[in-house]
Amino acid sequence: MHPFDRPIIILSAPRSGSTLLFEVLSKSQSIFTIGGESHALIETIPKLNVAYRQFSSNALTEQDIDADLRQQLLHRFSDALQDNQGHKPEKNSDASIRFLEKTPKNSLRVDFFNALFPDALFIYLVREPKENISSIMQAWRANKFVTYPNLPGWDKHNWSLLLPEKWQQLNQQPLQAIAAFQWQAANEAIMDSLQKIDSNRWCMVSYDQLIANPAKTVKQLCQFTGTDFDPALAQLCSKPLAHSRYTISTPKPNKWLENYHDIAKIWPSTSTTLNKINHHLHERGHPIYDTQWQQHDIAEPTVPLAKPQAAPLTKPLTKVPIYNNVARNSPCPCGSGKRFKQCHGALS
Repeated sequence: MHPFDRPIIILSAPRSGSTLLFEVLSKSQSIFTIGGESHALIETIPKLNVAYRQFSSNALTEQDIDADLRQQLLHRFSDALQDNQGHKPEKNSDASIRFLEKTPKNSLRVDFFNALFPDALFIYLVREPKENISSIMQAWRANKFVTYPNLPGWDKHNWSLLLPEKWQQLNQQPLQAIAAFQWQAANEAIMDSLQKIDSNRWCMVSYDQLIANPAKTVKQLCQFTGTDFDPALAQLCSKPLAHSRYTISTPKPNKWLENYHDIAKIWPSTSTTLNKINHHLHERGHPIYDTQWQQHDIAEPTVPLAKPQAAPLTKPLTKVPIYNNVARNSPCPCGSGKRFKQCHGALS
């Protein structure tokens, strides 16, 4: 097993730009990753899988780790390591690994990762809340980020993105309330956990700063993590950053205004969390976000005229499940450790 030295864990609410930050930092020649997010690596351990936990939430704490599980996870992360070219570290090398991890569910698992990697460094990434909540809404509508199809107890069929505690109370709520709840739950969990960690082991960065001045921002992150701002990073940051792999549509200024009226309805509920975020940004010398709602002259969205009903089909269309072509006796793709017929196969 490779020895880890100060693993770097990116924390953020979903749709905050963490994939872009991960893709940039992973270009460093001194950084190793597991090639993507750690869903399968963690959640194929049955006791850490959300199905095993009755779909309560994605949260994991230090109490979920014992000595045996810690060794199992360290071996799993070690075996999956690769550099930015996809090459594995040398097997017999005693050199410590600088490991970079990013998964939005980690916002609910800070204490868990702190127990797994006691010397970990945390990068807390934040994004302007109206933009962030709007992007979460866009992700739900795109139906490309479904994490739990046929979630038991969820009337809307599919659940997208991370699953915070008390998600059940959202059953009859509109999309903007769901998105705001996910944004708030993720940020509150991160801030609560970081307050228990030495302030020298975590930093904050805003998505706006990363986009506006990538070279300065990434150089500061390299200083914080003790990694080199090497030529590969310098070249990448010398021009506007490319869109991340999970970009749904081309970013543009004030794109969130597409959801202006919906976000206006839930804006007051964001104030407590936003004030906490601003407090930490101010303490660390970053610009803060505007807490006042700015009025924009935007027409209410119109309801499109109903289309004429097509003639009924002689044979009804069947619903295509999220997990296509999975054999009934195969392991369930959700990672529960159960056979498909006993897990999501039974739910569909």
